[in-house]
Amino acid sequence: MYKVELKFNDSLLSPAEKKKLYEQTDCIFEEEDLKRADCEPGKRVYLDQGRSQDYGHFWAAIFALKNSEWITGHLQECFWYNGSEKENLITEFMRV
Repeated sequence: MYKVELKFNDSLLSPAEKKKLYEQTDCIFEEEDLKRADCEPGKRVYLDQGRSQDYGHFWAAIFALKNSEWITGHLQECFWYNGSEKENLITEFMRV
């Protein structure tokens, strides 16, 4: 199973800014036809749909996420799960 788990440092954002942050993040993954799991505040988890092309869809979303400096500026954690492997995208991709 593929999965992306995001945790945001949103404590200094207004409620309207938080809403915008989550909506823009959701939109990136929705454009790739990936679904969001139920999440706790400040966190977003996106899951695959069980399709063979989901790997490519996730990486398209991850690249789009990386290109949004406003979103990545508020990322505290970003993990990519590729089956049983877990990769920290903050240190290994987003901010290199």
